[in-house]
Amino acid sequence: MRMCIMHPRLGDELRAHLDGRLPGVTVDVVHDDRGDPPGFGRYDVLVANALPPGLLARGARLRWLQLTSVGTDQLAAGRPRPGLIVTNAGAIPARAVAEFALMGMLALAKEAPALVRGHDARGWRLPDARLLAGGTLVQVGLGRVGTEIARRARAFDMRVVGVTRTGRESAAADLTVPAAALPDVARDADHLVVAVPGGDGTRGLVGARVVAALPATACLINVARPEVVDTAAVVAALRGGRLRGALLDVHDHEPLPSDSPLWSTRGLWVTPHAAFCYPGEAADLADLIAGNLRRLREGGPLRNLVTAPAPAPR
Repeated sequence: MRMCIMHPRLGDELRAHLDGRLPGVTVDVVHDDRGDPPGFGRYDVLVANALPPGLLARGARLRWLQLTSVGTDQLAAGRPRPGLIVTNAGAIPARAVAEFALMGMLALAKEAPALVRGHDARGWRLPDARLLAGGTLVQVGLGRVGTEIARRARAFDMRVVGVTRTGRESAAADLTVPAAALPDVARDADHLVVAVPGGDGTRGLVGARVVAALPATACLINVARPEVVDTAAVVAALRGGRLRGALLDVHDHEPLPSDSPLWSTRGLWVTPHAAFCYPGEAADLADLIAGNLRRLREGGPLRNLVTAPAPAPR
């Protein structure tokens, strides 16, 4: 069996953590994910995040794709052929992303970016600080990541309003509403955090109407996908004094160009798609890969299954 790990950042570290744990498997690492790995047709397993257009349709022997992300919107570009098993990272990044979102909420509430700038300039100015306690978090998405964010927000005595596709009641939130009600609940938000999958179903979900509904004292954080939030509307609201602050960890073009106007937008904190980072990421992914490979060989169900082969006709 041959496995290709196609990842510019995690490739070597993943292979090191998998060393000696995959008997009978040859593991190759490819750091460039902009095109097909050399000899791609010979691989049985692919571990990757970004997928070049049509790649999965060209994997003649490919049986299983393990994504290193929770999101699966990149599958459409890869065009998986029928029968390909696809698994994702599941809950692995959830704690790190949730902590990052909470950091953003605290930092924006306490004016931490301004405090850092004041320190660098040796300036002495008290911040316009707010409390999280007693405030309302509108949590857009209550999947693995959104649930972890909501749980942490409640520990800070915040009221949590969850926004999901169906609005079905959730133990993670004090109130859960369907996506169609987002503009209504946005009016009560002190913080609005976006943690939903990308794709056609969520594209533009937090649009100009939702941004306009937010109070001028509110803050917005996006740790999901850039296309979910109308970034232009956020920038316009910040520049017009109609939004206290925003943190955007995901961007249409990454790395964000140095001449992007986002860098100089007052009240906007730009971060480099870093919410998922933590030291144990590669080790945890390696455990998942090794366990799923064992299940694959034994014919058992894989963890974090996204798509599975259709059952054979009888």
